[in-house]
Amino acid sequence: MTATDARTTHGSRSADTGLEQNGHAYEEERIDGTHLFGCLWTSTSSAGNTDAVHRIIPDLCADFIADSTGKAWLVGPATVADLVTTTPGVTRWGVRISPPALRSVLGTDAEAVQDTKVDFDGILPSRTARVLADALRCGRVDATLLEKLWPSSCPEEVAQIGYAALTASPQAKVRDIAADLGVSERHFRRTIVASTGLAPKMIQKVQRMQNVLTLSRRRNVSLAVLAAHAGYADQAHLSRDVQALTGVTPTQLLREYR
Repeated sequence: MTATDARTTHGSRSADTGLEQNGHAYEEERIDGTHLFGCLWTSTSSAGNTDAVHRIIPDLCADFIADSTGKAWLVGPATVADLVTTTPGVTRWGVRISPPALRSVLGTDAEAVQDTKVDFDGILPSRTARVLADALRCGRVDATLLEKLWPSSCPEEVAQIGYAALTASPQAKVRDIAADLGVSERHFRRTIVASTGLAPKMIQKVQRMQNVLTLSRRRNVSLAVLAAHAGYADQAHLSRDVQALTGVTPTQLLREYR
């Protein structure tokens, strides 16, 4: 994972973000044939003499992760940045959960794992935990295995469509999205929180910030222009949101990201 660790929209990280510039070797592969998971990834910290600290920013996603030291854990969806220490030479293997499918995968409301890290044994049946961890380390995770481990799981339609609408239009009114889906705003909010672990407004807040990072790679423009194109009311709105989510200013965030 990178210092800013940007994700694809199927999870929500941009797949072409290179971790090499942040002291990692990183590979990512999309998983086809499942609605529950977005991609597989591998990250190896560069060899060296000291541990490195990286800022992992919110990106809407949750991941099952196993590493070469024998640990295996779930990282839940985040609302604030986390400073993560990586040990030189350690490899991590992850499978990214599609945000609307998180409740289906966990078998419990996703809000319970917001801003948390939980060992596999604390969140998965023992056999599933063992098989998934071994398969991640051996590079044997694919759609067939994941469907066997979660044979009857399927994201709720309101959660899937609603999440797509929230991320596609992070400036849209939540009540309007709910109305388009033919459900009450209260029902929509409950469904999104239970399914993704995040409130609709938080999803939009994180997506706007991720839009800034994506746009900053494509063009060298001012923060005011980035704010306008990413769905913010103005540059001050951008600054407040980025500070709240990451603990740093937009200028520092972009510097770390680049």
